Amino acid sequence: MQVTLNSEHYKAVLEDLPNGLYIVDRDRRILFWNRGAEQITGYRSQEVIGHLCQDNLLMHCDENYKMLCGCNCPLQQTMVDGRPRETNVYLRHKDGQRIPVRVRAVPVRNAEGAIIGAAESFDERHDIPELQMHPNAQAVQKHADERTGVSDEASTRDYLAAALRDYQEDGIPFGVLMIAIDEFDRFRRAHGGEVVAKLLHMIGVTVAKNLRDADFVGDWGESCFLAIVVNCPPANLAQLIFMLKRVVSVAEIPWWGERVAVTVSIGGAAVHPADTVHSLVARAELAMRRCMDHGGNSGDIL
Repeated sequence: MQVTLNSEHYKAVLEDLPNGLYIVDRDRRILFWNRGAEQITGYRSQEVIGHLCQDNLLMHCDENYKMLCGCNCPLQQTMVDGRPRETNVYLRHKDGQRIPVRVRAVPVRNAEGAIIGAAESFDERHDIPELQMHPNAQAVQKHADERTGVSDEASTRDYLAAALRDYQEDGIPFGVLMIAIDEFDRFRRAHGGEVVAKLLHMIGVTVAKNLRDADFVGDWGESCFLAIVVNCPPANLAQLIFMLKRVVSVAEIPWWGERVAVTVSIGGAAVHPADTVHSLVARAELAMRRCMDHGGNSGDIL
């Protein structure tokens, strides 16, 4: 029996794809927005259809954190020359966090072959090579903190102790990053507890989304996070600090029609043979406080 597909069948298939997909016209006005796009970005279709994609929505930036919504937009370039494009970018979630995605842009043509728009598909990036896993750490039961969107402090302490056992027993290396909001007390006095709560959630999720599946992020005190990163020598730790510092600085939370942003100071430490949990965290904290003493928005390793 031959099956004939019509436009509604094709639309249903596109709607149910697990990766994000949207279609724009020549003015980059959004005409279609699937469920995958809703899940990745937090924006429902009714919030974006009819809007221009550059209207303060996803705010794509490249890996150097340069905004792409003007002449550097992959969709715009594809509509100009008709060539498909594929690149890594960071999009801004509705809640403010920055999410690394792989985007693919293709032209949309009419029956005569003229370009009438473009389509972009995107999915979250997990393009990291396989890592040596921490068996004790991976067995730790993690409890999420709804306030920050990452693991609570008790889980973080348990995970760090287990990762240290893995290092002592099997030589599996790791590093820690202590991440603190610059001028946190001043920000809280100026904006209040509700904004602080949204800000902490945005930073926690941004950091978690921009690390690897094998890495760990959790609470550490009232205004800090601790990241535990696998197989990360000091040189790579420095690169990671730079990336996280930059990606947090371009993340924003929506608040009463405005966008609120902060910077962070990040202190790193690679595990040493004689380390205890206390000594490892103390080095990361000392590096972080040195950054804050020099004005913040920076990173250091001890």
